[in-house]
Amino acid sequence: MTQELRQARTAQIAIVDDNDAVCRSLSLLLRAKGYGVSVYDSGLNFLNRSEAPEFDCVLIDFKMSPHDGFDLLREIRERGETMPAIMITGWQSSDLMDLARKAGFEDLIYKPMLDDKLIEALDQVLSH
Repeated sequence: MTQELRQARTAQIAIVDDNDAVCRSLSLLLRAKGYGVSVYDSGLNFLNRSEAPEFDCVLIDFKMSPHDGFDLLREIRERGETMPAIMITGWQSSDLMDLARKAGFEDLIYKPMLDDKLIEALDQVLSH
């Protein structure tokens, strides 16, 4: 999708997180900022979605079951979907950012996340 087409419509963001409170707060924030939002409470629900809307970015939680964030992104790519992905996590690890980048994530945001940090990361990803 070209930059011009992306700017002509509302950017569509998918949230994949098994924590209902995180999904609600991210959804409210992103909708308030003008994004379209779809929420999935598991990697399986995201992969099994009946319709495959074109997402401009997907926010993926690191620790979920049965798919962790790395497994989910790998399956998304194997299906030929190329939308950018940002990992979100509450797990603190010194090497997690490097692992996330090597796996294909554009960025990693730690929970509890600052609203401006998330919006900045999305703006960065969506501007490419």
